[in-house]
Amino acid sequence: MNVLGLSGGIRIGNQDGAAALVVDGHLVAAAEEERFLGIKFANGQLPRHAIGFCLARAGLRVEDLDAVVFAGATYERFEEILSDYFAFQFGHAPPVLLADHHSAHAASAWYGTGWDDALVLTMDFSGDRKATTVQRAGPDGLEPLEEIHKPNSLGIFYSAITQYLGFQRDSDEYKVMGMAAYGRPRFDLDELLNVTSSGYSLQSQFVRGITSDQPSPSKQERLYGDLPLPVPPRIPGTELTQDHYDLAASAQQQLERAVLCLLEHHLAATGLERVSVAGGVGLNCLLTQRIREHAAVSGLFVPPVCSDAGLALGAAFLHSAQRGDRPVPYQHAYWGPEYSAGEIHEVLERAGASFREVDDPVPVAAGLIEQDAIIGWFQGRMEYGPRALGCRSILASPRRAEVKDEINARIKFREEFRPLAPSVRHEEGSRFFDAYADSPFMTQCFRATDETASEAPAVVHADGTSRLQSVHAETNPAYDQLLLEVGRRTGLPLLLNTSLNAYNDPIACEPHQALRTFFATGLDALVIGPFVLEKSARPGNA
Repeated sequence: MNVLGLSGGIRIGNQDGAAALVVDGHLVAAAEEERFLGIKFANGQLPRHAIGFCLARAGLRVEDLDAVVFAGATYERFEEILSDYFAFQFGHAPPVLLADHHSAHAASAWYGTGWDDALVLTMDFSGDRKATTVQRAGPDGLEPLEEIHKPNSLGIFYSAITQYLGFQRDSDEYKVMGMAAYGRPRFDLDELLNVTSSGYSLQSQFVRGITSDQPSPSKQERLYGDLPLPVPPRIPGTELTQDHYDLAASAQQQLERAVLCLLEHHLAATGLERVSVAGGVGLNCLLTQRIREHAAVSGLFVPPVCSDAGLALGAAFLHSAQRGDRPVPYQHAYWGPEYSAGEIHEVLERAGASFREVDDPVPVAAGLIEQDAIIGWFQGRMEYGPRALGCRSILASPRRAEVKDEINARIKFREEFRPLAPSVRHEEGSRFFDAYADSPFMTQCFRATDETASEAPAVVHADGTSRLQSVHAETNPAYDQLLLEVGRRTGLPLLLNTSLNAYNDPIACEPHQALRTFFATGLDALVIGPFVLEKSARPGNA
């Protein structure tokens, strides 16, 4: 059975358009529309380019699809809208079905695990009028245990704090998480988000104009009301004070308290020990660290795409399972486009770029990194999800603490408090991180060992944690070899790894996007396929 899952939409509030193709229970292709458009989040867009890519990758036509499943059960007239869309965009309208938003999130988390059972927790701003769900997962699928409806939403709570701190909601929440490490949780937020022994209750009088039936407001609309806080709201672009950092720390602590109380209640009631998390709140890696470290939790799975882009995969998995094709767990997130040497060469020639071709890019890249160059690394299939995992990455040695500030200032053009992540070979993870567990999707934080804090300070945040990626030779052999070669040359088999893009751009997907990022930022070199570009002005390159 060929099932195409979709996310996104046509309203201004719809974002994270994506397509995922599942054939006989196997994921074969997945991509986000923003990567093709070059517009972050692809607001109000159905994923036309992502659909085309998935079909081309599998060698299928639209006529070969058994079902198109869109994650949005309460979207009015959407079966008709999608049927019309496919008819005029692709010349054929396959059967169109709608899936529940949070059921799709849960499916993306559960069917990636390979476990026999789990407690599945989905949390976001809202979707199909729900904000949080708790489900029991087993061989027969997903069984709902609790549903919490908006506006009683953890996502709304964190988004309101994000706006209050002068950032854009539904986009900049990770900034608040990053700020938390520099603050003290000294503000009592119980009046805003009341935490109980079995969960939480958001006091909706402090949130403006959101009801269970209302579509989500746009990012430009103010979300918070008169919040009971001693700190006034920050005007965007003004200086951040210690009060702002303390508010971020307080909000992070309150979120963690609420989720852990909800989780403890259901773990005790079900006797389950393994947990899987999805939905936008699941992107909060400090929260997932707290879940993983909880004494009642024996295993945690966080999928590579917790955002609404993951709904495409979840919708396809959900329908496949309902039709008897039990989804096969995925081992990596490399499901997007890749480009041949010939295609890359054509782009470089057309741009008039100066480059050289090499037999093996790994030792060349390792040599550049050994010389403290900051490089772009463009190899293999594009990642599905918000994290660069060694195919569309900016890489550097983490030995110098100041390299973090250099990347934030001259390449990412963003705030200095933003942390950067490490990549480590799975076999060596326990050497560098306490209580290490496999983290292939960079969705969890771990406490760095003293050796890591001393030898790789650029990838250890102010709170002593790192959001790490575990690298496996089986799923990304070139990146694994690069880590080995860097370790051989420098004595430190770790890489600083951040996404290949500048501020507010999607991760570079196509060769011309990587080239634009190289020339528009302070990158020292770009290793793209078998080709190497260097800037003559970089240190050590006379």
